[in-house]
Amino acid sequence: MGHILPTSACAITILLFGGSIRHPPYCRAFHLVARSPRTTAPKTTTTTTSHRHPLTTPHVFRHHLYLAHPSILDRRPTLSPPMSSLLSSISSTGNLVAVPDAISAHVRSKNDDGGRNIFVDGSWHMPMGPSPRNARSEFISGPRVPGAVYFDIDDVSSPHPSSLPHMRPSSTMFARAMDRMGISPEDTVYVYATEGCAFAHRAYWTFAFGGYHDPRRVKLVQGSLDEWVRCGGMLEREAILEGDRRLFRVSELIANDDGRLPRYVPFRKDYGGAGDRSVVDVDVVLEVVDGSATDASTTIVDARSAGRFHGRDSEPRPGLRGGHIPGSINVPFVSLLDPTDVTKFKPMNEVRAIFVEAGIEPLVTDGDDDARPRRIICTCGSGVTAAALAVALEECGLREKGEISLFDGSWIEWGGRDDTPIATD
Repeated sequence: MGHILPTSACAITILLFGGSIRHPPYCRAFHLVARSPRTTAPKTTTTTTSHRHPLTTPHVFRHHLYLAHPSILDRRPTLSPPMSSLLSSISSTGNLVAVPDAISAHVRSKNDDGGRNIFVDGSWHMPMGPSPRNARSEFISGPRVPGAVYFDIDDVSSPHPSSLPHMRPSSTMFARAMDRMGISPEDTVYVYATEGCAFAHRAYWTFAFGGYHDPRRVKLVQGSLDEWVRCGGMLEREAILEGDRRLFRVSELIANDDGRLPRYVPFRKDYGGAGDRSVVDVDVVLEVVDGSATDASTTIVDARSAGRFHGRDSEPRPGLRGGHIPGSINVPFVSLLDPTDVTKFKPMNEVRAIFVEAGIEPLVTDGDDDARPRRIICTCGSGVTAAALAVALEECGLREKGEISLFDGSWIEWGGRDDTPIATD
């Protein structure tokens, strides 16, 4: 396994031996730290008369912490709060993790409960266009986080009678995949995306929302591999060779299971039962539309673009009608993402404001007496970007996980049938 030290030698030398530094853009998190709590960082210099090592000088360490090699990231002083504290202050769960904290977790390799920190490439790309990217092939060829495994949402997917893609896997299928990937219930999973990938939320959602893994042990890294390198993280750059245990297909696992039960045990015991509302099918959505649903206080939110939502733009998949589910509201998932880096959400106060402006009202009570629609059903083209809505709704604090459902068939199923109503207003 070959590693690189992406942070330049001169940057490390400056950190260790001092010098005049004016906020070099090595790491985006550096700028977040430098702006808090003061807006202007002091100019840092050392002189021959000073005997203080730069690493023991508070303001030097404060502003250049994340330029260092990851081996010192677990020795950060308390003078500057970690990036997770900055994110958790605007994230309801604290499960959005900045790249520097992800690097620190990777270096530590163990979580606080004795489990391991496992990094999962959750990248996926739309399979259309003149030269579509293939996330699985990119994982094989590299680069990747050292020791990372790949979660293929198209492969770890339950078969559907209509051959719909990337359906949520059964608990047994998921458990077999976890056994092969070497993930245990005690491990903390860090889901990350490669550069320019805006779709890793589906992999995170599968772990955290479906009852498979303890949601407190599922993290979504905010930032790409490019930022990982800028912040001092190392990467594997060699291609994965045939026979590597990280390369598998679910069909192989099923064929070779010999009737044995998986070792991995899902977090929730009521998976798939009456209490599981993380996923809904087309029949449930039809009941919401025609008003016959038991839970009539439901809002349907569509993550597709406004053009597709209103039927002005054609669907990327052939054979689908244009328009939207009657009564649904439109929140394009890209509006929630950082336009400079789509592997990140915008600040959660902005995300919350986008939802509220679209018509999702905050709940004023914790009980069922609030007249506002409590339950949210997220939909999109095929069930991938709807996961971004689901994650964002929880992280911005508008709804709790149990109040958010995902329509797994989404528009591929709804727009592909001739017996489902469609609106274009």
